[in-house]
Amino acid sequence: HCVFIFCSQFHNLQELRHSASLANKVFIQRDYSEGTVCKFQTKFPSELDSRIEKTLFEDTVKTLNNYYAEAEKIGGHSYLEGCLACITAYLIFLCMETRYEKVLKKISRYIQEQNEKIYAPRGLLITDPIERGMRVVSFSTVYV
Repeated sequence: HCVFIFCSQFHNLQELRHSASLANKVFIQRDYSEGTVCKFQTKFPSELDSRIEKTLFEDTVKTLNNYYAEAEKIGGHSYLEGCLACITAYLIFLCMETRYEKVLKKISRYIQEQNEKIYAPRGLLITDPIERGMRVVSFSTVYV
């Protein structure tokens, strides 16, 4: 029973994504005020005013910004990955995901979850920034 509900939710999201390709879009641009780190503007666009509360929008974008900051953080793990890459002529990445790739997957899961729980019921869908070359977060207006 749970599998059927999940599949129907997934199927509905797929249908919404298809109709979102034909819908109005609102783009949230990158914020370069702190350099080239991957961070998106948190200013609430007036086009979404009737669709979602400002706090929900801001929470989503801030969470995405925190995930991207986590992905770009340089620490011991990143250093070790770099050393292993050099030692193995980058062949290590054929059998191992980088920390950055793992965080990108976490971001995709977060966006999927936000679409299912918050945005799709309000007639909106978030497109993963990776699909837009990390330049924008796009919100598509869909009619449910």
